[in-house]
Amino acid sequence: MPWLLNEDAALRKKLQGLTVKDGALELPVGVRFSYPESELADQTFPLIILERTRAVRDPRREARGVVQLGYAPEGRASWPGMEDGTASPYYTDNPIPYRIEYQVNVLCRKQAHLTDLVARLSAVDFLPVRFGYLEVPEDGTVRSLELEGPEFHTGWDENQKRLVTAVYLVSVTSEVLGTVSTPTPVKKVITDLHDTQPQWPA
Repeated sequence: MPWLLNEDAALRKKLQGLTVKDGALELPVGVRFSYPESELADQTFPLIILERTRAVRDPRREARGVVQLGYAPEGRASWPGMEDGTASPYYTDNPIPYRIEYQVNVLCRKQAHLTDLVARLSAVDFLPVRFGYLEVPEDGTVRSLELEGPEFHTGWDENQKRLVTAVYLVSVTSEVLGTVSTPTPVKKVITDLHDTQPQWPA
């Protein structure tokens, strides 16, 4: 998948599989991208709704000129000893670093469900306030994930049934690449530039 869609899918996958306690039961938590076409009143709760809010250039990570990539871009083969980024055969010109920003909306009917879910989301593998990460399998990268929130709100759906929500702002690192090349490495460096013509006998 291309840029943006890879990150969208990775964030959705990261938040799937959660449950909340409801007495002796564990209720599954749905995860979807963007608000549903149908009314909220018709949805099953608890529910996490993801919205991509913007993608902005990140000058903190700006690089100019030819840059060696420490990962294999999507569609490119890995290299032996891939844990060593300096051995990467892939280079690109002037990659553009981005921050992709999301709003993560957690919606529940019951306050107890929301509290349980927010507690689970605070774990390091989901949406921690520090050391957050996002794995993107298409290029094998692990991206930084920064978090603000949650903020808590109480509202109502179209049928005036109560909805309690927690809202997170999430920022994920990314970059848009120029043309990716694999230049041939230098095999020999000649350092003696003296005249080496043969000496003819007198």
